[in-house]
Amino acid sequence: MIGHKLIPSPLNPDWLIPEGWENILGANIDYRLGSSVLHLLRVQFNQHASIADPAKPHAHAHHQILYYQRGGGWIESNGETHSTDEGSIFFIPAGVRHHFRPAPGEAALCIALDFSIEDAGEIALSALPMENEVAVLLSLLHVERARPFQLNEMDHRLLDDCVAEIVNENDNRATGYATLIQSLLLRLIALCLRATCRAQGFGEHFRHTAWRYRLLADRVMAVIRKEAARNPEITLPEVARICGASANHLNRILKQQTGHTFHQLLLRQRLARARNLLARGKMNVTEAALDAGFNDSNYFARVFRKVHGYPPSQML
Repeated sequence: MIGHKLIPSPLNPDWLIPEGWENILGANIDYRLGSSVLHLLRVQFNQHASIADPAKPHAHAHHQILYYQRGGGWIESNGETHSTDEGSIFFIPAGVRHHFRPAPGEAALCIALDFSIEDAGEIALSALPMENEVAVLLSLLHVERARPFQLNEMDHRLLDDCVAEIVNENDNRATGYATLIQSLLLRLIALCLRATCRAQGFGEHFRHTAWRYRLLADRVMAVIRKEAARNPEITLPEVARICGASANHLNRILKQQTGHTFHQLLLRQRLARARNLLARGKMNVTEAALDAGFNDSNYFARVFRKVHGYPPSQML
């Protein structure tokens, strides 16, 4: 693949890709992880272009796996700089701003896998072993500070062999090549998870409770966004049961992770919805309050005034 002519990527001109990869592989492939589904959105074999601006940080709406097959450099992620080398792997959570600075010498050749996760909130967190691929992935996507891991030589070779098979199938395009490439891409994801699990420092990362707490807080926020308006009676104990935690413990985690209690988060969500409804000018105060999940429009008016400094009727 390295001998192929390199051309600008149609998705990002700051990347160079081997000629023949213009039609991006890996679109809309589903990978089952227990009760959740990993949607593999896109796969690219990229080399950083010399014209790329290293000072341009960016973020994605999807998660991303970056595997550095050749070369290295530095990745800045959320204000922290991490060195990468041949055999480095970096799981970058959605929304995390990052950018790459190449090291002098051989240009970095990177395999980028873009993906999203569906229904991860249904997975129970208690006693997840490190051998569980779901647990490994969640720990990497919900960590407070993402960081790369250096793979051991054996795993580095296994990933490279899998990549070589993908490249060979894409070059030859014999009967059934597309199906084989899809199966190889799923194997590549599994190998990425297994190799990261065996990398130095992952055990310490996995045992830390921070990622579990962050994941719990993310789940609560998802429940609040979904239920705040349509379920006026939703309570902390109910949400705690959904998340598999005690109410008091969950409230402490929310306070630690978000700075707010469950009641405060629920109230903020409902106030934001009501304010948006009033701004549209299609509802009166009582209608907006009820639509946002408040049972009592008088209580809504008092809380709204306390938070915003003026009555909701002023928005009409």
